[in-house]
Amino acid sequence: MLSKKDNNSTVTTLGVVAISYNEERDIEGFIAHLLPWVDEIVIIDDGSTDRTAQIAAKSNHKVNFIVSPRKAGEFFSHQRNKGIAASTCEWLLHMDIDERVTPELAKEIITAVRDESKVAYRYRRLNYFLHRPMHGGGWQNWNLVHLAKRNILRFSGMYHEKCNVDALPEHIGQLKEKMWHLNDESYKERMKKSFLYCQEQASVIAEKGILIRWWHLLLMPLKEFMVKLFRKRGFTDGTLGLLFALHSSSAMFRACALVWDEQNRLDRSDIENELRDLWANSGNNSIT
Repeated sequence: MLSKKDNNSTVTTLGVVAISYNEERDIEGFIAHLLPWVDEIVIIDDGSTDRTAQIAAKSNHKVNFIVSPRKAGEFFSHQRNKGIAASTCEWLLHMDIDERVTPELAKEIITAVRDESKVAYRYRRLNYFLHRPMHGGGWQNWNLVHLAKRNILRFSGMYHEKCNVDALPEHIGQLKEKMWHLNDESYKERMKKSFLYCQEQASVIAEKGILIRWWHLLLMPLKEFMVKLFRKRGFTDGTLGLLFALHSSSAMFRACALVWDEQNRLDRSDIENELRDLWANSGNNSIT
C-alpha cells in the first residue's frame, strides 16, 4: 500500500478511478490486480445489466462501486468526473476496466507520486487488438495524463475523452513503463464500439464546417487508410495492421456518410406527399 508516512511525516494516498458498463468479463481481474498496492478504487457504473455490480459487491472494502447511469447529454467524461468527485485520495490513476498495470509500472507509479516536484504524469499504453499487442497503426501514439493529483485534472469530450490539466508543463512527468490495454474480446465487439466512435468523428467533421461532397466519401477514408498503414507504421503489425487500417478507413467512411446525411437529408413526408399527388392526379378509376 502507498498510504504510509515518509520522512516529512506526510501521507501520500493513491486511488484508481474507472467507469464501467457490463464489465463482468473484466472487472474481477481489474480489481484483483490493484488491491495489493492502491488505497481506493472508485468505479462509476453506467447502469450495468449483467453481473458487474454483484462481482464488485463481493470484492474488497477498498472498492467504492457507484451506480450512476448517464443522463441525456452526458458522455464518458462526465462519468470520469463523477469518479473524481467521489474519490478521497490525493493522487488518482484513471483507468478503463480492461486495462492492467504491470508490476514494473506499479513500482514506477509508487515512486513517481512521492516526487514533490510533479503533480501529474503521462504514460503510454501497450494496446492489444484481438488479443495481440499492437506496435504501429497509431496505437503507439497514446500518451496522456491519466495519473494526477485529484484537484488538477478533469475530463471533457464525448467518447474519446480530453484531459484538462491545471498544471505547468514542467510539473508534468513522463512514465517509462506502459499500461496494458486489453481492448475488445472480438472484432464483433470492435464493430459495436465503432458506431459510437463514428458519431464522435462525425461531430469533429461537422465542427470543421466541411461540406461533404462525393470526393470526400472516397478520399477521406483513403487518407485514413494510408496514414494508419504507412505513416503510423501499421504495416509493422502484419495482417493485424492491415485489418486495423481497413477498419479505420471504413469508420471514416461511416463518419463522412453521417455528416453527408445530415447535410442532405430529405423529409420522408415529402415522398408520401409525392405519392399522394400521383394518386390524386391519376384519377380513381384510371388503373382499373
